Amino acid sequence: EVGGTVGDIESLPFLEAIRQMRNEIGRENVLNIHVTLLPYISATGELKTKPTQHSVKELRSIGIQPDAIICRSDCPIPPPIKDKVSLFCDVPRDAVIPLITVPGVYEVPLILEAYNLGDLLVRSLGLPDYGKDLAEWAAMVEHMVRPKEKVPIALVGKYVEFPDSYISVNEAL
Repeated sequence: EVGGTVGDIESLPFLEAIRQMRNEIGRENVLNIHVTLLPYISATGELKTKPTQHSVKELRSIGIQPDAIICRSDCPIPPPIKDKVSLFCDVPRDAVIPLITVPGVYEVPLILEAYNLGDLLVRSLGLPDYGKDLAEWAAMVEHMVRPKEKVPIALVGKYVEFPDSYISVNEAL
């Protein structure tokens, strides 16, 4: 994983290493997944694909072609937007995967599986297919999303009146 924005000087050595990996360990052993944001412009009521197209262009200019694109968004991604990303980023349509913001990070694997990311990985990397059984994971997520009861938690500290003093603790809770 390389965080940040494509083109930032700090990430260039890591991107170069990613580029070289395909040659060193073989193209059949590498799959590049680009996670990108599709911003929603409320004034026009549309999702914008231009930033994704631009970041893919930047990746390609340094020799990295994404094999799949995960499109992050705060709202549903309609099929024409998915088609547009596929067309202009030269990625197969089934490799453009919508990932809408969810309340808990543990829901993400279920969403990715619903869009067959696991099948894409198995197929592209020639991995053995052991099937998939996310029933236990789905049950865990269900328990997290719909708990049986609420538990009151008190936070005691010197600066609790300031909202940002214990922000990481509050977010974790």
